Amino acid sequence: MSLRLGIAVNDESVLKGARETDPVEVVLVRSTFLNPPRAASVKRLAQRLRARHPKAELIPYAWHYLSHEPDDGIVVGTNRSLDDTGSYGHFRDTPAVNQAWAVTKVTAEALGTRSFVVGTPPSFSPGNLSRRRMTRFVEQARAEGYSMIWEAQGLWETQAAAAFGSTIDVEVYAPAFGMTGQVLELDGVDWLRVAGGKDARVRSSNAEVLAYALAERMDADPEASLTLIFDGPRCYTNLRTFVSALEML
Repeated sequence: MSLRLGIAVNDESVLKGARETDPVEVVLVRSTFLNPPRAASVKRLAQRLRARHPKAELIPYAWHYLSHEPDDGIVVGTNRSLDDTGSYGHFRDTPAVNQAWAVTKVTAEALGTRSFVVGTPPSFSPGNLSRRRMTRFVEQARAEGYSMIWEAQGLWETQAAAAFGSTIDVEVYAPAFGMTGQVLELDGVDWLRVAGGKDARVRSSNAEVLAYALAERMDADPEASLTLIFDGPRCYTNLRTFVSALEML
């Protein structure tokens, strides 16, 4: 199994903690979820990110109007708005969602990728309507040459999301650790997230458990691929802790 390591960036200030030796192959750009910049600004952002991680793939989050409804609590002081203020979110086939998708494609192109992340809100339940809407959207995106990475929340359990994602060729992005620090089920998951808030430091023991779990998956499925993303202000510290644990195996 091939393993890529990466970080998720909300605020560029986190890049101050980067080192040349950090093996970062992927950068998820979260700022595009709320306020996707214009193409020229995205290209400048890409230059700054590549100055730190020249070999990394840069992947944006889709604009929130694609996935989130008005009642999902997204409060944005935005410098960018929809042309059409009709129904949006939940992958609806509406002018508003189509505009959000068009903006997301421009952002991805400016970052030099054909991939994007969609984080669905808790209101996007595992019912038939949600599945139909996502299937239609994914088929449209694939026809245009784009691939979606899905960060499911709410009622979608990781294994249910992975099972559905496999039927529509969508990679699922899920937490690596549970609330009590246990490693969660990895089967069917292509992307894993390690949270790293201000007080969320990954202990060496937890990093070792995760490294062993990934090593077992590598042995069980040598052809599989997985991307491990470190998130939050402690992303670089936690990444280095994991790399040290992996090197000890």
